[in-house]
Amino acid sequence: MKQSILFSLFVIAIVQITVARNSIPKPSWELKTDDTYLTIAIINNRPVICELKNPENGWNWAKEFSEMPFPSKVMVEKELVEPNWKYKGASMDKTNGTKLILHFFSTTPDLDMESVWIAKPGAGPVENQVSIKNNTGRSITFQYADIVSANVKVTSDSTITLWRFNKGRYLGRKHPNDKPIINKDRISANSNISYFLSNDADDGSPKGNNTHLPFQIFDVNSRHGLYIGYEWSFGQFVDQTGPDPLTVNYKACLLDTASVTKDDGKILNIPAIFFGTYVGDTDDGANKMKRWFWNYKITPTIKNNPNEPLIEYCIPGSEAALIDYYKKYPVAEWGAELGKIDIDWLAGSGTDWTKGEFKKYAYWNPDSVKWPNGMTAGNIVHSNNQKLSLYMNFTFEWNDIGTQIGRDKEKNALLTRFDNWHYDYWRSDMILEKKFSYLSHEGLLEILDYLIANRPGFRYEHCANGGTLKDFTTLQRISILTNEDSGGADYHRESFYSCSYMVNPVQLKTDVGMNLGPHGEIPKGTGFNKPGCINDSPEWVKYVLRTGFMGANMATNWCDYTPNQIEGVKEHWPLYKAKQRPILRGAKEGDAPANVYHILPIPDGTNWDGIEYFNTSLNKGSVLLFKPSETVAESKVIRLKGLNRKAVYTISFQDRKEQSTTKNGAELMDRGIEVRGMTGKWASEIIWIN
Repeated sequence: MKQSILFSLFVIAIVQITVARNSIPKPSWELKTDDTYLTIAIINNRPVICELKNPENGWNWAKEFSEMPFPSKVMVEKELVEPNWKYKGASMDKTNGTKLILHFFSTTPDLDMESVWIAKPGAGPVENQVSIKNNTGRSITFQYADIVSANVKVTSDSTITLWRFNKGRYLGRKHPNDKPIINKDRISANSNISYFLSNDADDGSPKGNNTHLPFQIFDVNSRHGLYIGYEWSFGQFVDQTGPDPLTVNYKACLLDTASVTKDDGKILNIPAIFFGTYVGDTDDGANKMKRWFWNYKITPTIKNNPNEPLIEYCIPGSEAALIDYYKKYPVAEWGAELGKIDIDWLAGSGTDWTKGEFKKYAYWNPDSVKWPNGMTAGNIVHSNNQKLSLYMNFTFEWNDIGTQIGRDKEKNALLTRFDNWHYDYWRSDMILEKKFSYLSHEGLLEILDYLIANRPGFRYEHCANGGTLKDFTTLQRISILTNEDSGGADYHRESFYSCSYMVNPVQLKTDVGMNLGPHGEIPKGTGFNKPGCINDSPEWVKYVLRTGFMGANMATNWCDYTPNQIEGVKEHWPLYKAKQRPILRGAKEGDAPANVYHILPIPDGTNWDGIEYFNTSLNKGSVLLFKPSETVAESKVIRLKGLNRKAVYTISFQDRKEQSTTKNGAELMDRGIEVRGMTGKWASEIIWIN
């Protein structure tokens, strides 16, 4: 996107109202979580943020009042009209935290608007959602640039580092921006940082459209900070300063490239925004946000079932091969739980899907040769005590889910197949939403909400060219999503590192192949579902399987299992279920998810990398360590985080048991623990904290 377009996002000026701190006008309301206090007042018929502070350190980020933006103009059929917004009252519900509803209206044109502010019990942010109902009797059009979620000014007490996170995406990484990195911009005077979130699943974009996650952190010297989340699949974000580098103007809106029309009686939901403060470093802030998301946003299908996420593996896409597979491999006895059939079951997919034309497969019909008795996969898989994830890419017959006709057609196609074929997970892929289409994303959310509500066993597994659709609205409905689509262990850990600041690990699935290379390399002379392995050493098998321990587990083989692979999965799948999964998500309903600590630098395929997890509900944790190359030292001091300084912990090594020890939290965090004997290439270790 051209720089001129980026700058045009500031056409709507930030309205700042400077008032003495002791003169917050009435009416006003205070919304509180355990770590974020936000005060809202009505000034000039608009909601205004008057305070945004952390109760622990008392710092107020709202040194200047910030008016929350409302659409300033709309098109009523062909007439451009400026709404005359008026405040008409408030209502409050304190049943579960605080829900404040501010009511507004316009007479020209006839619109009703609600600005809803929510503060839930426990730690976490305060959320704002604005909705506008069309009462004009005619259609009304909103320009994207006028659909603004936030336009606020925040002030720090010291130098700010802006943390932004690249999501990583499709196989091949055809653009430098596809690389999952963490941008750490030290904010200076007169800076302008513009970036965007895209719902584009195109892997060949020359602009590298699929870059950032909709989540950023203002970190103040790892002492405290402010995080902001944007709840939609695409949008534009700008962080701008003037002469004072401690004061940042933050803006979040849809792109200024299109518009959305709502008919009479319909509602436009402006993408929600949330603000949260924290004390500590970025891990501390991110963990607070993710726990809030787990408590109040994540789909019940995964939150309320201690046995999810399920251990996933690949299975053949034909009836005969599938029956033979289960005779050959007792995967249920090994610990596997969810079989995934990829694209090769579909009519027209051919024998090697990598050479196929994907657009042929949007009809969701089984290949008649591969499935002579119809789509029997669900019955076969269930009879072997497994669940089925079934690949159905694009929208059904290229439906436009931005229309109600298209949405209803999609619901029917998914429901009839769910009822008749008995799949458990719909695994979508490729383009579901039209690029930058508000109505298309709205349609996807409507479809998922309908399926979840009407089929209790329905689960949604999302790929989208390898994790390109990572946004808060999708995460509220999805069970698991593909983290990165290369199948390579090193690439997956790299992408996980960045994405795990925003996404709970239980939803980030590692589609890692034991038969592939660290970057997803396919063995020479082989292809998809054909024999061949890059490496079959026990060390490599452990390295891949332990990469699968990072979140939702899928470290599998896309061809026949070798003896070393069988021994590896027979050890690691039960280990994941018994020890790692409870740490990631809690052992029972009501437990907290694990805190995630990025204790080593982002993986680079050469140097040591590792992630620490600690679950406060269980008082247990784990460390996953990897040494990809033999060119670095065989020992490393690892300093842990998030422990009780006075508590005593038992540290148990999975492989190097002689290094197990007992230390208090202060020693483990200040001095660390030395890991020795990580020799050779593709070395790995699991350290259990109890």
